Amino acid sequence: MILGLVLAGGRSSRMGEDKALLRIDGVTLLERTSHALLAAGADRVAISGAREGGIADRWPAAGPVGGIASAALALPDGEWLVVPVDMPRLDDAVLAPLLAERTRATTSWQGHPLPMRITMDAAARAALDDLMRRPGRECSIAALQARLGATTLPLDRLDPRRLMNCNTPDDWREANA
Repeated sequence: MILGLVLAGGRSSRMGEDKALLRIDGVTLLERTSHALLAAGADRVAISGAREGGIADRWPAAGPVGGIASAALALPDGEWLVVPVDMPRLDDAVLAPLLAERTRATTSWQGHPLPMRITMDAAARAALDDLMRRPGRECSIAALQARLGATTLPLDRLDPRRLMNCNTPDDWREANA
């Protein structure tokens, strides 16, 4: 089973409003991201974050790793596509190559820790458990990928703007220009 996990548990403090609910052509970023995961091959989509139908963050101040670790307590092993909710240009063409490359435990695009594919298994769960006990930068997506082994795909044919996060109103305007 391929599981899509949308990381939507952040406070959106720099944006000033919930990023998951921002709309493009009448569709929220949460809906767009979920659709992209399904189109890329996810059999199921789960939402990390304290919202209706979401998995509440057990470690709310631990960023993306905290969201993944919280989801790992509630979801089964398998191949996961993990994506942040704040990438308005994300689509299945960005995600499918991550899912196709399974030589190591995690796959991401060069210079972009998210989105990523991760093989969620006992080793990943043990790494997450350990990382949740570590402070600051020691508890990061990069640390998780380094611990588990990562493949990075070159951006040769991928426009890096498709991996742009929107954290501020200026980012949002630029992404939608």
